[in-house]
Amino acid sequence: MINKNVPESEKLIVDFLNQHPRPTNQDWKQFIERFPQYASAIADAAMVRAAGDAADAVAKPYELDEELANRTVSKALSKIHQTTSLNLAKAKKKVESIQKPSERKQVAIAVGIGSYPTLLNGVLSGRTKAPSKVLDALTALFDVPRLALVELFRRQFEESAVPAFKGGGSKPRLPVEPVSWEEAVSGLKLPEKETERLLKLGRED
Repeated sequence: MINKNVPESEKLIVDFLNQHPRPTNQDWKQFIERFPQYASAIADAAMVRAAGDAADAVAKPYELDEELANRTVSKALSKIHQTTSLNLAKAKKKVESIQKPSERKQVAIAVGIGSYPTLLNGVLSGRTKAPSKVLDALTALFDVPRLALVELFRRQFEESAVPAFKGGGSKPRLPVEPVSWEEAVSGLKLPEKETERLLKLGRED
């Protein structure tokens, strides 16, 4: 069942992250200034993203933007680099719990994709951008915040990216971003009716 009651703040934050895959402190600050009524929700999103970025940094310590912390009225932001997200961990556990092909197929059907687990695999690995309707359905099915799934898929993509070779001894080429929903659907070469149904999910964003 698709969750139709996604808070407006989550929709805005997901759109923001789609437009700013690697948001800077200034990006967050401007976002908060535009929507001060959602400062608390934006603070939570900043915590999840910054915690992941800090964990990915090998030698460079995370530097807190004190102005951002003040703007969000969140003392927790002063310890972002030490914070882990329970929702992110829950989302990861939910995704990892469906490993069998039969389970993946059932989930694909449940979220509206249909009997095409290949598409679901792309979404769960972060390699395929999921339409809002699919994200909403996964949110309801896994019982986790939408933002946690968005962040999980981003990290899954970065962790799973492997070099691709063109041949002829050229240097490896890393994918810079997930493929679009349209590309993923078209690549399946499904019957026209099914292709159109799936593409419609993306057009309704």
